[in-house]
Amino acid sequence: MCEVGGSNSRERAADGMTRVARQLRRRLGRLLGGGVIGALVVGCASGRPAGGGPPSGGPGGGPPGATGPETARRGELQTQSDLLRVMQGLGLIANGVPMPFTGSIAMLPGPVADSSLVLVSLSFPTQAFAFSRENDRYKASYTVAVEARQGGTIVARSESNETIRVVSFKETQRTDESVLFQQQLLVPPGSYTLAILVRDASTSRSGVQEKPVTVPRFGGAPSTPVIALEATPRTTTKVGVELLANARSTVVLGRDSELPLYLEVRDPSPEGVPLSVVIRDTKGAALWQETVVLPQRGDLASGVVRIPVAGLGVGIVQAAVWRPGQADTVTQPVLISFGDDLPVASFDEMIGYLRFFASTSRLNALKTGTPQQRAQAWAALIRETDPISVTPQNEALRDYFQRIRLANERFREDGAAGWLSDRGATYVALGEPDQVLDNNMQGQNLSLGQRGRLQSWEYTSERLRLIFQDQSGFGRWRFFGSGASEFQTALQRRLNR
Repeated sequence: MCEVGGSNSRERAADGMTRVARQLRRRLGRLLGGGVIGALVVGCASGRPAGGGPPSGGPGGGPPGATGPETARRGELQTQSDLLRVMQGLGLIANGVPMPFTGSIAMLPGPVADSSLVLVSLSFPTQAFAFSRENDRYKASYTVAVEARQGGTIVARSESNETIRVVSFKETQRTDESVLFQQQLLVPPGSYTLAILVRDASTSRSGVQEKPVTVPRFGGAPSTPVIALEATPRTTTKVGVELLANARSTVVLGRDSELPLYLEVRDPSPEGVPLSVVIRDTKGAALWQETVVLPQRGDLASGVVRIPVAGLGVGIVQAAVWRPGQADTVTQPVLISFGDDLPVASFDEMIGYLRFFASTSRLNALKTGTPQQRAQAWAALIRETDPISVTPQNEALRDYFQRIRLANERFREDGAAGWLSDRGATYVALGEPDQVLDNNMQGQNLSLGQRGRLQSWEYTSERLRLIFQDQSGFGRWRFFGSGASEFQTALQRRLNR
């Protein structure tokens, strides 16, 4: 049997947001009333429910039922790192610019048999909103409208006007989704279109997403597994659920040690409710499987199942839960990633991407060992290469992968990935050169008695001058002379600092 937890003190914040969960706990626990539980905004925001018409207006919405990520060529980082497409492939709510947000939907038992609680969780980057100065802080406002439609009928609806306050201008420019919003709707069982509108109050930026959902009739079937950053297991269906959900359905290998799944079953059995829980890969193979017992708490059995992340690998997995002997199975997709800014790839492919970032000894530590040792080696690499440890991102790794993206755009040759070309590799490994000279530039003379174009890149701090030659004139740039060996020497010197 696997232990199922219930204490707040033992919950783990899977993406480092425990500081905001306390605000959520203070605002939850209200009795259900009028079919809607008021908006819950976590972070620096506060919310209040309001009425109004249906969500409408604003660009940025995408079609429901979007397909998953396309298969990318090896070395083609842009497709593999398109997180919007990855999130849509997971079945999540995902909207791009000008109003980027990600969201998940979960179904839990309502207060009576013919009602279910629909939990909508959204996350946003602060960069999506227009902030203005407010004394010594910065303030932004936005509106979220959520409604469940059935045909032309609005069955349930809530609209909330929210405020975000941050202490510095730097906080307004964050690209990680640090603003969290949650809404609970009480909906009868049936098939619906769930519509979500997000609008910035100070600009015309907005995003609309619609998603078909089926709300089940909960008897003794388990709820949707919710990746819980923090949770207090409910003791009764008469109150709203008090948890902070991971809207991105994502955990990070090497940072998050556990995948916490919050589960409920409407069953007052005093001995608790046994459940089968399995994590499967995309081929259906079981990566982890246990029988757990949810403790009985009033008219509910509820708790958090904690699954070790280290043995689950990297990529998309599926969490499946069912009661032994019953056919009903509920599932939840989970993305196990190397980080929000990193591509979705296998571990071996990730090591290939890091060839210009980490030394051979560090990469060998990632290649060898058990999954647990790999996770520890990855965490050590992140820690040791992070230039600003107090921020949630590894800025060096973020900038490195940004250079790969730019290299793919600027240095593509004959359809091959630009970051693997000679100039692209140099740019990714050493950064932007201090000076670029081209023999076609007016006033420059790089003629070395060779035919074709020549280009010189200067790196002052490395005391390095690399010359590239396009002998054919068709944009096939190669190291000239001893450039390849000089580049390797500079690369090894930098990696071993």
